[in-house]
Amino acid sequence: MGPLSSSDELEDYLWQPVEKVNDPLKWWVNNRETYPTLYRMALDYLSVPATSTAVERVFSQGRQLLHFTQNHLSPSSTRAFLCLGLWLRTDLIVVEEVVSIVKQSKKRKVAEMDPAMAT
Repeated sequence: MGPLSSSDELEDYLWQPVEKVNDPLKWWVNNRETYPTLYRMALDYLSVPATSTAVERVFSQGRQLLHFTQNHLSPSSTRAFLCLGLWLRTDLIVVEEVVSIVKQSKKRKVAEMDPAMAT
């Protein structure tokens, strides 16, 4: 049986018995292979800082990021870098997995531009 479609993934998740968990983010990390689409959504929504202190820290990190890159990033890239940084600091994602994904993406782009250089 292949991977579930997004709608099948949601339906499967909703049919599961409710579990009592102390750390919902860790639960999603542990179940990311079963529910990959829902996992990505959960990271987006559940990793939002809950206190004003954390929000101020995120804005500070954003200022540092924007100054460092001299404002050449799009808003979506800025958001992605801030989320990625938070997820890495809180062990919600694995560095090696991110590196592997980036390398695969680069190989795909090279293959699209010049198939002979993809090997």
